[in-house]
Amino acid sequence: MAKSSSVLMLVLQLACIILTGFQTAFAADRQTAMSSGGGIIYNPDAPTFALPRDALDSHDIPFSNRSDSRPFGSYLQQTLDFTRFADLFKAINATVGTLQSRGEAHITVVSPPEYDRVLKPAGVTIEEIEDIARQCGLQSARLQPVCVGRFSGSLPHPMSEADNGTFLLYSLVVADVFGDLAGIRQEVFKLYRKKGGEGALFQPEGFWPHVTLGFDRRDLFIEDGIYKGSNYCYAPIHTTK
Repeated sequence: MAKSSSVLMLVLQLACIILTGFQTAFAADRQTAMSSGGGIIYNPDAPTFALPRDALDSHDIPFSNRSDSRPFGSYLQQTLDFTRFADLFKAINATVGTLQSRGEAHITVVSPPEYDRVLKPAGVTIEEIEDIARQCGLQSARLQPVCVGRFSGSLPHPMSEADNGTFLLYSLVVADVFGDLAGIRQEVFKLYRKKGGEGALFQPEGFWPHVTLGFDRRDLFIEDGIYKGSNYCYAPIHTTK
């Protein structure tokens, strides 16, 4: 049994390596163009913000389990060191003065709605997703900062009275330049399909990596009509030592 488990783990590791190579070939041009500013439209009055060069390096940060039996309590994240983002948050908030921070930093790789509404009903467990992430080296994913993203306005389709009015949200938009995170999502998709999941319900490429920095009321998501790719860019970012 132990030998069988070891073989399975080795196969998964090899699959991650091969898949990452393919993901790199197909995604690198788009992601590199995004990380280098190609096609990005910044707000003309936006300042340039600074970020430590190692802010997105999480290879020395332990994997964080996000398994919770409550609705929308389970998801997959790449855990980051919030202290490396603290000065960026302060600099942004100095221009606004009304932002709150969670006091932690992460990149969501599989979201709570994706897990609860799609993957879990197909029989995919959060433990299986986390095993894939560990074997594919989630905490060593290679990422590059793109810009500071901002949403300032009203939601296009408020779902309740609590969603009325204006919202303010800032995030760091990130490029998965080597396809490391996309490769993990592709492996999750393969497991999902193996268990009989309907392919149209889970899009592994439908993924916009970002780090939430601060908000005035709450974080906003795709379900709110907010997309956090290069379209979300508000201000340039440069890295420092």
